[in-house]
Amino acid sequence: MNIKNVNPELAKMETDILYHLGLDSSMNLKATFGDTRYVCMGGSPERALTFAIKAAHELDIPVNDEAVLPIGKTERFALYKVGPVVSVSHGMGMPSISILMHEITKLMHYAGADEPDFIRIGTSGGVGVEPGTVVLSEEALNGNIEPYYELAVLGETKRYPTKLDKCLNDALYETRGDLSVVMGKTVGVNCFYEEQARIDGALYPGYSLEEKMAFVHRIHDLGVRNFEMEAPQFASFCMRAGLRGAIVCVALLNRLHGDQVTSTPEQLAEFSDRAQQVVLNYIKSRER
Repeated sequence: MNIKNVNPELAKMETDILYHLGLDSSMNLKATFGDTRYVCMGGSPERALTFAIKAAHELDIPVNDEAVLPIGKTERFALYKVGPVVSVSHGMGMPSISILMHEITKLMHYAGADEPDFIRIGTSGGVGVEPGTVVLSEEALNGNIEPYYELAVLGETKRYPTKLDKCLNDALYETRGDLSVVMGKTVGVNCFYEEQARIDGALYPGYSLEEKMAFVHRIHDLGVRNFEMEAPQFASFCMRAGLRGAIVCVALLNRLHGDQVTSTPEQLAEFSDRAQQVVLNYIKSRER
């Protein structure tokens, strides 16, 4: 895989240890990962396994569910491979997904994968959309509602733009079937509580309910349709590396109506399935 803006130091390394994945460049990575066309990632190991099993069934790959086992080590991430699909967990938040993005991209690079799509599949807090609605992120905004991911490098702040791939979004939307899917901007932040304008955290946030609601209505008017905790990092990395990237997140609640997730476990599981199904529909349409 050709990485735009690839690090020249990689070519000088005899062996590159992908520490958090438990793999390294001396292994025959091409045999296992060379045919990868989709790198799909979700927050938890359980989601990664569930998606891998679903992908096998949807693509008619004869795999016993119990035989879908993680590759490498699993202390930080859980990595599965089924046919052309890599399914991997990324943890919670931008620091965690940043580690994965570097190492999974290098893995694809060493394996010689042919420009796979990178798709994050997850859950989110909807803004003006009802629970169960799947949001395709067009652009990621930081906590200051700016379209940048900021990274401190050698004591200086770097800012990277955060657009997602329009062609990939359009393809995902076209294959959505009868699922409720919208496109919009996504606010991605480092905090589940104050930075997402919640008023149910342990500490007094320094703003009133009225101020919170004014903020949420303001960002909705700007085209924001959900909150989550990974979008700016993921989007900026894909842009820097020249990857086709998409973020497909289902809304678990409408933040215009409250802060607490009140759906039943059964409803939440069904909502999560919707985001995965949008991506599976897209993959199936390409693999026919």
